[in-house]
This record gives sequence, C-alpha cells and structure tokens, in this order.
Amino acid sequence: MFLIKLIGKILLLPVVLLLAILRLLVKIGMEVSSLILGALMLIVFGCIIFTIVQHTWNSMAILIVMEVFLVLITAGTGVIEGVLQMASESLGGFMRS
Repeated sequence: MFLIKLIGKILLLPVVLLLAILRLLVKIGMEVSSLILGALMLIVFGCIIFTIVQHTWNSMAILIVMEVFLVLITAGTGVIEGVLQMASESLGGFMRS
C-alpha cells in the first residue's frame, strides 16, 4: 500500500506544479484585470448616469448590459481562482498524507 501511494505521489507531482503555476497566473491576471475592469466599470457607470440625464433609454440599456458583463467577468475569474485553490488544497492534502 505504501508503494502504491508513493507512486501516486510521484505521478501527481507534475500536476501539482502545473496547478501552482496556473494559480499564480490566474491570480496575477485577476489583479491586473481588476484594475483595468474597475476603471472601465467606473466609466460605464458614469455613462449610465449621463444617459439617464439625457433620457436616452436605449443607450442606457446597452450600457447596463455592458456593466453586467463586466461584473460577470470579474466574478468568473474569482470563481476560477477559488476552484483552482480547492483543487490545489485537496491534491496538497493527498501529497502530505
């Protein structure tokens, strides 16, 4: 049984390293994109307020859809980071056992 676990740990080592690199890249990408998307969301929100003042409701609807997609992109990257973290923790737990 010990030998099978050892072989499994050796075979999972490249997967764990690849997962760690992927987590790092997603985290860096999320940090950078949150700055860019945050500024873009602020600009779109300002445009929404402007379209409300100007009573251009069709443009406002388009801008609201854009704002929703920007929020979904940000939330999606957070979900991906969470899934990668859970996978990394579960594989790390197996590696430490």
